[in-house]
Amino acid sequence: MPAIERPVLAAVRNHVGHLTLNRPAGLNAVTLEMVRLLQQQLSAWAADPTIHAVVLRANGEKAFCAGGDIRSLYDSFQRGDTEHETFFEEEYALDQYIHAYPKPLLALMDGFVLGGGMGLVQGASLRVVTERVRMGMPEVGIGYFPDVGGSYFLSRLPGELGTYMGVTGLQIRAADALH
Repeated sequence: MPAIERPVLAAVRNHVGHLTLNRPAGLNAVTLEMVRLLQQQLSAWAADPTIHAVVLRANGEKAFCAGGDIRSLYDSFQRGDTEHETFFEEEYALDQYIHAYPKPLLALMDGFVLGGGMGLVQGASLRVVTERVRMGMPEVGIGYFPDVGGSYFLSRLPGELGTYMGVTGLQIRAADALH
């Protein structure tokens, strides 16, 4: 497929690897293919001594990542296959890998950073938010627990904000995220 249509774009400039989520029409919702592409590229760059750092960003003006692609997960369940189970196993492994990534990883966040998007960025060495960011764990609104490491990173927020977010699905903006 042409590079412009790939769901994750990878490039190297000045010894820095750049990963770009590239499904703006779908609010960059993460699919199993995207998880695998991110894992593969991050692993390759971790082993490459010419790569000094990695930047993770997204195309589109509305979202860094609105979470997992619920439609593809639902379709997998309806078909009776196991892609949805594999997705969660590999997504969680990727999030853990990012937490332990051996090189600096910078997450540039703009727009929605929800659910699986939070999982991708919480392990980053540095996180940058714009004034348009909206972060949260909306899966609790459908009766799901805060996944992608949410019980880890939410419990470390000041006061009881993380508990509140984990129970209500509240989305926070840039000022609260910086706090």
